[in-house]
Amino acid sequence: MFINPNKPSGFDEATLNSLAQGLNQQQLLWLSGYLYGRAGTDAPAFSTEAAAESASPPASLPRLTILYGSQTGNSKKVALQAAEAARQRGLSEVAVLDMNDYAGRSLAAERRLLLVVSTQGEGEPPIAAEELHQFLRSSRAPKLPELRYAVLALGDRSYLQFCQTGQDFDEQLAALGASRLLERTDCDVDFQEPARQWISRVLDKLAAEAELAAVSVAQAARASSASRIAVAAGSAPSFPAEVGLEEAPEYTRQNPLPAPLLEKIQLNGRGSTKETYHLELSLAGSGLHYEPGDSLAVLPRNGARLVEEVLRAAHLPPDAPVQLNGTELDLGQALFDERELSVLTRDVLERYASLAPQHAGLQELLDGERARLQHYLYGRDVADLLTEFPVELSAQHLMAVLRPLQPRAYSIASSLLAYPDEAHLTVGAVRYQAKGRRRQGAASTYLADQLRLGDTARVFVERNEYFKLPTDSDTDIIMVGAGTGVAPFRAFVQERVARGASGRNWLLFGNPHFTTDFLYQTEWQQHLKKGGLHQLSLAFSRDQAEKRYVQHALLENARDVFGWLENGAHFYVCGDKARLGSAVLAALTQVVQQQGGLSAEAAGAYVRELRKQRRYLEDVY
Repeated sequence: MFINPNKPSGFDEATLNSLAQGLNQQQLLWLSGYLYGRAGTDAPAFSTEAAAESASPPASLPRLTILYGSQTGNSKKVALQAAEAARQRGLSEVAVLDMNDYAGRSLAAERRLLLVVSTQGEGEPPIAAEELHQFLRSSRAPKLPELRYAVLALGDRSYLQFCQTGQDFDEQLAALGASRLLERTDCDVDFQEPARQWISRVLDKLAAEAELAAVSVAQAARASSASRIAVAAGSAPSFPAEVGLEEAPEYTRQNPLPAPLLEKIQLNGRGSTKETYHLELSLAGSGLHYEPGDSLAVLPRNGARLVEEVLRAAHLPPDAPVQLNGTELDLGQALFDERELSVLTRDVLERYASLAPQHAGLQELLDGERARLQHYLYGRDVADLLTEFPVELSAQHLMAVLRPLQPRAYSIASSLLAYPDEAHLTVGAVRYQAKGRRRQGAASTYLADQLRLGDTARVFVERNEYFKLPTDSDTDIIMVGAGTGVAPFRAFVQERVARGASGRNWLLFGNPHFTTDFLYQTEWQQHLKKGGLHQLSLAFSRDQAEKRYVQHALLENARDVFGWLENGAHFYVCGDKARLGSAVLAALTQVVQQQGGLSAEAAGAYVRELRKQRRYLEDVY
């Protein structure tokens, strides 16, 4: 067939239809792209080489770089979805990179940049994003007048510094002269739908700016040969069909697994000030899979006493009808199962304040210093808010003010190799007195008090991509945990024993008392006896006049700790972020300084490099 685009006479719709007869869908798409690409050229003849050249995107079209900064893997998942969506739109060159592996100076060469980044706790960047976060604030950061960018921030509205890391990146890039493709999107814990919308909007913007809409038709037919998506940081070299915007795990918050409770044992001895439970949940027949280091998210139910206190403070009957997701149910049942009652967050206060203009003090809290607001929120629940700032609300208004009940994630304390079709949890029941009332944690007391043997808990797995065992089974591991922070290390040791790993395992564990709080004591002693544990260091803080914690055990074993690290060991920390995380980091830095004969600055750099290499890993909360 010969087509001369310079001879339009007689080249009408009938001619086109006759030429198109017998072509399949892919050939039609390719041909339409070729004709678009040939428009306005002087090429006299049709050839596959010319078609390939003309269907390629303009040479001036810059590549799209997508950076992600993730702690548990959610940001990485969104970044990969964005890359696949870009490929489907016809964008031929997309690079997906972990911020941990990205050199900040490379920003000067970027022209189109998407950032997907989470925030840890109160405004801190994830470990993977720390270095780039600091670089952008340093004097070495380049000016970026040619860069166009967009930021998707993942966070949790229960923290006052919601999505702070994403905000930092957004503001600093703008300060360096870069311009926004669109305004930043801040996502709460239910990030999936806002992330999909952000991806769609940003790609629409890119398509409009680069006039990709027509070019993408031809590229879609040549995607298998023209796509050059580079994926870094351990992700797959290509994007399989299942990694797309419609991907969803089988069990999610919207579709949790009803897991029967097989066993519940209180781990603390009589007289302990703690209340820690070991729970075993059945996964039989579900096909649900997890790895050591992952968490099991539990959708709890509120306690009856708290529901009654909220209803009393709101002056509403439990049988008042409310609409929720198109379904009518009683207010009391909705408060039990669907609304967050045990904690207060800023967004709840904002919605409540809009319905209570008579309470100027509430608005003053919201407009005032962050520290004052944080002090107010700490330890208060919904019943406190309704009592301290009373306002007449309908049942439906109350439902609209309150936040959906959030799942609570617990580190899985078992290996599927050791316990097929089961997931074990180590849960500390949270109970305390505040402002004249008894308080309790929503999920921990649900599991401790409400869940009976044979009852089902609504659960799903939350992946923690970065808190994982070394891929090389010869690698040594050092595990530092306090209280329920020992949970993932029980899974680690079970997994390593089941796989016959040759690397050594060292556990440093702390709790108040040896006689009442040595969690899983018999198991650890058996592992030590049989070789599953090569070293066990204990720190029971209240068993002597001077308190002794796991960081002290680290310092006492400084020579061995440093020797293991120099031999390539991975170092893990799990437990309370405020009290354990910072103390262990400081102690390890001191160990490195002393044993390595380094300056404080050099020791800090050593530990930072461990973190960058993902050999210092934290699961702190």
